Amino acid sequence: MVEIVLGIAVFVLAIAVVGLFAMMGELSSQVAGAAQPARLDQAAAPDHLHPVPEARIGAAPAKWPAELAAIRDAERAHVLVFSTTCTTCARIASGETGPLDLPSPMAIVVSTPRAAAATAFLESHPMITNYPHLVDVGGSWLSSNFEISISPSVLVFGNGQLLSAHTFTAASTLTQLPAAAEPAAKATG
Repeated sequence: MVEIVLGIAVFVLAIAVVGLFAMMGELSSQVAGAAQPARLDQAAAPDHLHPVPEARIGAAPAKWPAELAAIRDAERAHVLVFSTTCTTCARIASGETGPLDLPSPMAIVVSTPRAAAATAFLESHPMITNYPHLVDVGGSWLSSNFEISISPSVLVFGNGQLLSAHTFTAASTLTQLPAAAEPAAKATG
């Protein structure tokens, strides 16, 4: 009985940690955006695109979800990461900060503490359902494969390997992604 209670407690704590990271990402993007807000009628400042230092560059998952098969197989591909607890994610996913202009293939990963919240997020933001999308409950797939626990972020892949990861505050900044170099070594995870 104690093991069941402890198991439930650990599960609740894991969900709370994912929510905390999402809120930290949201706060970080709001602080960066407060200094110079993004506007649709002018190009966003380059400082609205920040590398994710903890990202495991060069990582390639052993198993890809079926929804992301096109990303795995592409020479160059992009994944946008949104969270159901992130206000900036909702603004971007609604098109408020501009169109999601990235070359194909592109996919969306919605990190969420509960699957029902992801369903509501997708229903509220139909623009992102035009792309292949994965619901990542607890952020487990992203964090276990790439150490990504911040949103919104954009991940650039080449032949299934993570080439770069950045946070961003507006869709218009996606055009300023730096050219990602090929990883020097085969993926470590």
